[in-house]
Amino acid sequence: MRDHVVPCLGLSGHSSTARLILRQVLLLTIVVGTGFSAYAEGVVCTKIFSQEAAPYITERVAKNKFVTDRHLLDYSKELHPDFKNKVESLRAEQHWVDLGAGKATAQIDLIKSFDDKSQAPFATAVAFKLDRWFAPRSYNGKLKVAEGAYELQPTAAWKKADLVTDVYGVLSYTGELGVALQKTFDMMTVGGELYILTLPYGTQIQRGENKLVLTEFLKTVPGIKVDGDNIQIKITKTHENIFVPSLRMVRYTDGGPPLRLFEIIP
Repeated sequence: MRDHVVPCLGLSGHSSTARLILRQVLLLTIVVGTGFSAYAEGVVCTKIFSQEAAPYITERVAKNKFVTDRHLLDYSKELHPDFKNKVESLRAEQHWVDLGAGKATAQIDLIKSFDDKSQAPFATAVAFKLDRWFAPRSYNGKLKVAEGAYELQPTAAWKKADLVTDVYGVLSYTGELGVALQKTFDMMTVGGELYILTLPYGTQIQRGENKLVLTEFLKTVPGIKVDGDNIQIKITKTHENIFVPSLRMVRYTDGGPPLRLFEIIP
């Protein structure tokens, strides 16, 4: 059967409207002889976005499932406890980048909390494919959407980030972990903070005879301060130039999030 490009659908709300639309789409795809599948609480896509990313990224994204509608309150509950104070302290000229933003719901929540939107911080929502029928408002330039593979994004041209979040996002799914971490630290301000929510042993890095979990590996990188446990990780950039060792992917077991093993390239 010939491959077809189909949209990804997020059904986190389980609304009757969404179910009705899905039934109509399913009926249409059956009539024209294509296949379509969508799962609640996430998004599953197959053989899509080939023009938007390198094939290996496309393949990995296609096989995995994502929750795409977390609110700011969810972030405050699930990320390291310091996140709440950090996000509430952001000023109008500062910048929050969310890696794997889904519908950009959390960032929209923050912007909408300001009566005067000009006083809200800038926000960039990074999503392989924004899980919305229509693009969100820009809120007078305060919200920017960066669609496509993060590894290919021109982050060097972005406004420096004071806050970066990754809630089971890019850093939990990428097959190019070293590249993604390097890009992230490069785009952060000194004093900027990165908050990661991830599986405790979902990511391991082989170093000699030892396997390090993500938190342990990050603690070997000079120029950053790592706090938290193996699930809720807080990283503060303390120096301008950060060097992340090159990593090679050894094993990737698809899941939500996947299980990954990397090794350090000498």
